[in-house]
Amino acid sequence: MKKFGCMVLGLCMCMGLLAGCGKTVESESSVVYVEENGAVISLDVEELAQDYYDAEELENFVNDAVSEYTEEHGRNSVKVQELKVEEGTARLQMKYKTTADYSAFNGIDIYQGKVIDSLAAGYVFDGEFARVEDGKVIGAATKQEIYAEDDLKVVIIRANTDVQVDGQICYISCENVELTGTNSVSIREGYYTDTGSKVPPVNMTPDEAVDATEDLMSTEMVEIPVEIPDYGSFETEVYTFIVYK
Repeated sequence: MKKFGCMVLGLCMCMGLLAGCGKTVESESSVVYVEENGAVISLDVEELAQDYYDAEELENFVNDAVSEYTEEHGRNSVKVQELKVEEGTARLQMKYKTTADYSAFNGIDIYQGKVIDSLAAGYVFDGEFARVEDGKVIGAATKQEIYAEDDLKVVIIRANTDVQVDGQICYISCENVELTGTNSVSIREGYYTDTGSKVPPVNMTPDEAVDATEDLMSTEMVEIPVEIPDYGSFETEVYTFIVYK
């Protein structure tokens, strides 16, 4: 199944429910919290079209989906921790026994484990990475630097959402990511973590890298306006890497 906003898609037809996108998670917006043991707590916050929702019908829909899943995967694989509708806003907090349960229930790719194990699982640390200290980006990082620290863990997710990890972030991928705290990021299309680095991409040939570096050194940097897409979509093709300890 998809995230809460997608999970109620069939219900939307008759209810007008708007799509949008633990420990108790305190947040005014949707967030995915990955615990140290790999359990996941998700908080989904959805605004409802006024006068076009039925809280009881919504509760029955969610409970039916959970019952169907747990019959196949075990009673504790997914739990509803809280579901309430107040002032036109629905808040659904759920707990998943593993990241695999979160993925299977929501149809969203997510992984949690040691960096070395993520490589064995087939994940590739492509693209640019930023080094983080005390909740601040301090420069660029290479995947070789990340691989060299054998005590690091990683959450890898393919979704536009806010994410919190149970630890202190050391590295993050740059595309579609904004660092929001020592243990949290916000993932949206159009976001980008600026490392301040002018080093050309590592997939360039040596000659191309030299030419690109000379061009960067001689070119005045101009800020180009960027049109930010609609953030309502939970779907994305980009994998976000959050490396922490």
